[in-house]
Amino acid sequence: MDGVSAGSARAIADVWAAALGLAPRTTATTDTLASSGILRSASSFPNLLTLDYAFSQAMASASNAPFTEASGLIHIGVDGGGGGASIDTESLANAAGSGSSASQINMQFYGLSIGRAVDLVFGTAVASACCAPVRSARTTAEGSGGGYSRSIEAITVAIVPGQVQSRIDISVVASSLPLLDAGQVSALIGPALLRSLGQ
Repeated sequence: MDGVSAGSARAIADVWAAALGLAPRTTATTDTLASSGILRSASSFPNLLTLDYAFSQAMASASNAPFTEASGLIHIGVDGGGGGASIDTESLANAAGSGSSASQINMQFYGLSIGRAVDLVFGTAVASACCAPVRSARTTAEGSGGGYSRSIEAITVAIVPGQVQSRIDISVVASSLPLLDAGQVSALIGPALLRSLGQ
């Protein structure tokens, strides 16, 4: 388990990999970072300065055994004045019944504050299992935000012969000011724009 917290930014990652057999292979790694209170460049966004930044990445794989399992979880959050935004996600993959069974999870999430009014967290979690008659892959994610918040989530499940994969892409934005979608903005400025074009 790898967890860090710095002021208004926090990142926690936990991974596990198991392979039961004669020549099993397993790998599990995490990388987490949290920074708060010092204006800095967000690692993956070099042109963006932020006071609150969190990053968490987890990878686990198990292979070359009759039973393999890989799992992981990440919690990431920032609260820089937009009301706070966070994501909790889990991934699990397992495969059984073949000496070449393989399971893998990959997760990568970011959190950052934009100014003193917006908090944003987002990322991707993927679980996959292959090369065995019995295989399953599952990812779940739950996002939450305070103040005015909005969450967008996309879930895909792919079944290719011999493989199954589950993927979630999620983002949560929280703001101290109301959030408007493109339709609301166009409805608000549309009449004024039409009047100015007609003159």
